Amino acid sequence: MPSAAQDALRRLARRPLVLLGFAIAAAAGAAGGVLVLSLEDLPDIEDLMHVTPTAGARLYDSGDPPEMFSQLAIEQRTFVPLAKMPRGLLDAVVSIEDERFFRHWGIDLWGIARAMAVNTIRGRTRQGGSTITQQLARTLFLTRERTIQRKIKEAILAIKIERRYRKDEILEMYLNQHYFGHGAWGVEQAARAYFGKHVEELTLPECALLAGLPQAPNAYSPRQDPEKAKTRRNLVLAAMVRNGYVEKAEAEEASASPIQLRATEPTNAPYFAAHVRKYLEESYGDQAVARGGLSAFTTLNLRYQTIAQAALDQGLAAAETLVAASRRGGASSSLRLQGALIAIDARTGAILALVGGRSFRENEFNRATQARRQPGSSFKPVIYTTALLSGFQPADLVDDTAVAFPGRDGKTWTPVNFDRKNLGMMPLRRALALSRNVVTTRLLNQVGVRTVIGTAKKFGYAGPFRDDLTLAMGTSEVSLLEMVSAFSVFANGGVRATPYAIRLVKDSQGTVLEQQKPELVSVISPQISYLMLSMLQDVIDHGTGHLVRKHGFTRPCAGKTGSTNDYTDAWFVGFTPSVVCGIWLGYDDRRTLGKMMTGGVIAAPIWASFMSEALEGAPIEDFVRPSGIVTAMIDPGSGLLATKACKRVKAEVFLEGQAPTRVCDREAKAPDFRDQEYTYVEGSQTITGGPGDFPAPGPVQPEDTSGQEEGF
Repeated sequence: MPSAAQDALRRLARRPLVLLGFAIAAAAGAAGGVLVLSLEDLPDIEDLMHVTPTAGARLYDSGDPPEMFSQLAIEQRTFVPLAKMPRGLLDAVVSIEDERFFRHWGIDLWGIARAMAVNTIRGRTRQGGSTITQQLARTLFLTRERTIQRKIKEAILAIKIERRYRKDEILEMYLNQHYFGHGAWGVEQAARAYFGKHVEELTLPECALLAGLPQAPNAYSPRQDPEKAKTRRNLVLAAMVRNGYVEKAEAEEASASPIQLRATEPTNAPYFAAHVRKYLEESYGDQAVARGGLSAFTTLNLRYQTIAQAALDQGLAAAETLVAASRRGGASSSLRLQGALIAIDARTGAILALVGGRSFRENEFNRATQARRQPGSSFKPVIYTTALLSGFQPADLVDDTAVAFPGRDGKTWTPVNFDRKNLGMMPLRRALALSRNVVTTRLLNQVGVRTVIGTAKKFGYAGPFRDDLTLAMGTSEVSLLEMVSAFSVFANGGVRATPYAIRLVKDSQGTVLEQQKPELVSVISPQISYLMLSMLQDVIDHGTGHLVRKHGFTRPCAGKTGSTNDYTDAWFVGFTPSVVCGIWLGYDDRRTLGKMMTGGVIAAPIWASFMSEALEGAPIEDFVRPSGIVTAMIDPGSGLLATKACKRVKAEVFLEGQAPTRVCDREAKAPDFRDQEYTYVEGSQTITGGPGDFPAPGPVQPEDTSGQEEGF
């Protein structure tokens, strides 16, 4: 509820004399500041209309010597006289940025007073009082530092500009000099960058969209956030109605129109460059990135990047062929299948390659860092890790028979395996390799949802998390960047490597502004990590990730497939001792990929292609086994020590002191999943029969569907 003081302020704010009082107070404060401010360092405004463009930040790769692969926000300016600009653009800018522009003398005391009143009433800063002239002064001569001295300088410069130039000249300079995002300085370059046309060709909704950008080009960019850009555009149109520039019906028609953008020219490693640019602008400001001569030395491996782009392009083309075949004559879609790839150094977190989508030219949305999607079964290692931390061992048997759990609405929920079959008792190792939903849900129920969420947070997942048993199906959304960071725990002996993209930043004089070092976080013990690593190796060698081997990748590796409910997302995240790589495929509107289009079928082959070429010629590394791990020969059907009577024997790893001491008694007929029938599916081929020993790479049961939410 609003306080009495706020109510009083609201009533007072409606009275012109009160606003004038605020204005007088503001003017008095500014005057006091002027008395103590040295004016010797104020710039000369005489040559304001002839500002020389300067080069933007340079990005370098991680090579020795570093190679420049991109230059950010090079100032592209094309001067356009005010007479050639559409009237709607001028009215839109004045309406949203400075509606009293033609009535003030550089500083709008009335606007400052109104902003102060609104901010006081709302308890936080919601409105600013800077005029177009003040913004012009700040853009050309000053920084964005939030100090009283800078604000006073800005005000004095604005007054000097107003005394020297006419209003139309000031507006012309503002529209030709201001930054509109994505390297576009001035409205002509902005019109070309966003709409592929000259400024005089802009429609009313296009004028309104550009007018809304100067306040925050990144936040309101239609390429970064179309919905926020549309909301901002419509706010501008409403302001134009309020100020009498357009009729309400015309504004409503413009507000209903879709935003139609033109593709931009990509740079080398465009998604990575955009990721770095966002960080630099947040850290140093738009002006420093565009005009400050910064040099950023990144973690990018250009060779890896080239391989990653090619592997994803080829993999998406192959996946689209499979997707089309899976639809079996159904309605085709004009929407293109999308994908993303990130590869990081497993030991440091340095981002080696990053592809955020099929084409930066078509869409700048970075699906590698910005998209949040359900991970499906690729989240299961977090649950299995929690089980190991709770005392389970890879050889422990868990029941895969059907089970019903009570739901919050009084109904029951029964998790379902991908093949709709239940295989009875089986070891954790095999349950993970075959991605059994029922086993995973039983584990989650036993160790506790909240406990698993705690583990997930330690692995670097941001959440929010589903606080129910559907967490077993990977229903809490994550980013691909989080996934590769989480899997670095298993590659790196229990230590998570936080992904980072910049090693060093220097200013135009070569002074080091920032130097980033690897951020390593201990998550689990090396022993627990090794047990999980061993099980994740079976996912590739004997489970749902077997296509990695069939596509020729023979190095020691481990990983996990992931697919979501109705096949909307396909994942594969895998690693060697030195590189963690994650792949995601799906449609932006979350439509189904088609039956059987799982992570193991369409994502794992892309991973194999990238890793094979990227690591070609590099020494073959194997995972290091830590102390505290022992090996025992067991009967996998019972999890007990094997004897000569056992038909099958498997070498299994255990924490020291946790290996079984009981000998398998065949007469006791311990639970034996060998007698269960399996169904293996690969493409259109179905093979049934007993599983035998852990099968060699070949046809195995593919990935599960997840996201089963009945009763939750």
